[in-house]
Amino acid sequence: MKMSSRLAMGLGAGVLVAGGVLTGATASAGTAGTASTAGGSVVDAPNLANGQDVVRQSTSAVQLSTAGGAHTTVISESVPAGSWVLSANATLVSWGPSDYTRCMLYTGNTNIGGASTVVGNPGPGSAGTGTFVTTVSVHGAFTSTSPATISLRCGHDQDRAAGAAPYVDPQATLWAHRSEGLGQAKR
Repeated sequence: MKMSSRLAMGLGAGVLVAGGVLTGATASAGTAGTASTAGGSVVDAPNLANGQDVVRQSTSAVQLSTAGGAHTTVISESVPAGSWVLSANATLVSWGPSDYTRCMLYTGNTNIGGASTVVGNPGPGSAGTGTFVTTVSVHGAFTSTSPATISLRCGHDQDRAAGAAPYVDPQATLWAHRSEGLGQAKR
């Protein structure tokens, strides 16, 4: 396979490229097979035209609540009915005392995935050894018979003074990939 064919297949899979987004429908309009372009022909990957990706990024920092246990919505999006695989990344920052910080994926008010880390200054009043900046990745999946609102929400465990609560850096990402169906892998 030529380099240009592999590149086209990678782009068709909905890969984030240099801050931009290409979806399967964008890169492979039509059915699987060979498509003509101005630069020659490329080989489309099968079923990419049937997929649908929704990718959203935050454009500014999101300050988390000072209340321990409260979760702040970082990104949300509405998706149509169907089966969806979700992935999110968020960079957490805290200059205050370290705290367990948790980011979760939701469909409506149902938690479908989460990840935790300790972020902040490991000095006095901290929850333990931490780092000032860390990135978490969260994954989940769900099926819905009606449109759903998906969201990435983050929070921390301990009450913190104003200015001492963690925040989420800009460019947190929420990626929803529409699937033909969800089920157990066959062995």
